[in-house]
Amino acid sequence: MGTNGYYVVRYRNIYFKSHHGSDGYPEWLGLKVLQLIRQPNAIATYRKVFGEILDGLKSPSHSLLVIENGDDFDLEPPSRKRPGTYYWNYEIDLDRNIFHVDGMPFFSLDCLPDDNAFIQYITDDHMSEDEAAEDHISEDHYGHTACALRCPPEHKYKTPPPPVVDNSDLVTYQSLMCTGSQVALSDLLAKSDILSEDEHVRVTLLEVMIGQCMVSSTIGKEIYEIELLKDHNQITDDQWSIACFMASVAFVPQMFDDIWRVCHPEPQRMEFTWVREDTVVCITTHLYDERCLQASVSRLINAIVEQKDNPGHYFGIAFSVFHCAIVKVVKDARTTTFNHTSALQFLPSFFAHSPSTPGITALARLGYRIDPALFKRAVEVCHYARTICPTLPLELWREIARYLRPFELIALGLVSRLCREAALMVLRYPHLCGYRLVAAPQEKPKYLRGIHLSLQAASFSAVRAGNPTVVDVGVEFPNIRSKSMITPLRFNGSSLYVACSADR
Repeated sequence: MGTNGYYVVRYRNIYFKSHHGSDGYPEWLGLKVLQLIRQPNAIATYRKVFGEILDGLKSPSHSLLVIENGDDFDLEPPSRKRPGTYYWNYEIDLDRNIFHVDGMPFFSLDCLPDDNAFIQYITDDHMSEDEAAEDHISEDHYGHTACALRCPPEHKYKTPPPPVVDNSDLVTYQSLMCTGSQVALSDLLAKSDILSEDEHVRVTLLEVMIGQCMVSSTIGKEIYEIELLKDHNQITDDQWSIACFMASVAFVPQMFDDIWRVCHPEPQRMEFTWVREDTVVCITTHLYDERCLQASVSRLINAIVEQKDNPGHYFGIAFSVFHCAIVKVVKDARTTTFNHTSALQFLPSFFAHSPSTPGITALARLGYRIDPALFKRAVEVCHYARTICPTLPLELWREIARYLRPFELIALGLVSRLCREAALMVLRYPHLCGYRLVAAPQEKPKYLRGIHLSLQAASFSAVRAGNPTVVDVGVEFPNIRSKSMITPLRFNGSSLYVACSADR
């Protein structure tokens, strides 16, 4: 039984840990840690002892990290850095009242399961108790360590309640005329409820982008951490980058390729991020709470009123990763009115069977609106070459544009205003690695239906130089060459890349 393990206690954002060189499995070290913290008054005792250590009244050797009858363990110095999850890891989080396994939240310290249930809820949800293997930990549908679905709610970890919202944060919401607080997106955009084929492509591509975030081990763990935040002031820079990418990727020019061909700028952290001339994003938390939602809407309205002097229609997006809400602000010469959607589910459940959510559909449709600055923004992210073209009618230029690659479209659009109009018609389609996505099937193909693959990948009908083909995004296949598309997301010193292949 040479499996390593960590016994960790977190208190006041400091991690105390002991490394065990053997018997790190749930059936041994996991149960020992569970039994220790389940003892009467254990939580109060732990807080007292670790508080005295942090206050300098006791030595770290009194840290309660010693396991009786344990083999081969080492106490490590207290640290602000959470231990890695290369080994089995059992963490008593006294700050948030959570029992973590391998860095992921599992149980509430206030209602821990008994020994047998503990093993059942940690081991594979699809295996019987007799079949459960020591190295088969329960996972969600995106491959992350997660508490089994069959675990009763009373044992599962609890998320923090919504923060208290001061009345002063609601002044704008309450002082201006609100013409609707649960407005359907179709009414907000004055569009049909039925998606056009082009919108369906954009929605499906955004679903893939979000699925790729969720399946990433690093990003997925950060998303679980975002769920445990008390308010938006606790959002870290990496968490902000993840949230901003999810909220804004539908608004960037839909051109993705390797870094030598397309390079989207990395957004800098600000309270408000303008993703278009008429659209602003605010990253927040707890949008499911009515007062938190209204406070976020107030902040967005204030940002729009302060930044935009011209009369017109403007949009704000309140975004918490798990939910989003869209506000429409109408400014004229004398008055400002607004309406907004309810809090729409954005992120699929980590145990979802479908990648679709109302929030993903809403942002994809909002991003598909005609953008007068699209060509200028496309030039900024692409490497292009200038060329000279003859004078032709718009209809012919549009047909020519359909045969061009995105970088050639940029060159075409630089020739004249007429050529730019033709290029813009085609640039509204997503372009991935030189392929223009023109349709997404209503049903996933069979080869994407297994092992929850459809949650993170999709297949598209596409065209390149006039030749039809099929493009798979978010998945790699043996013996088929694929490219890695860079996205605007930068986090933890790295970037998010998405696989793309054609002619399967």
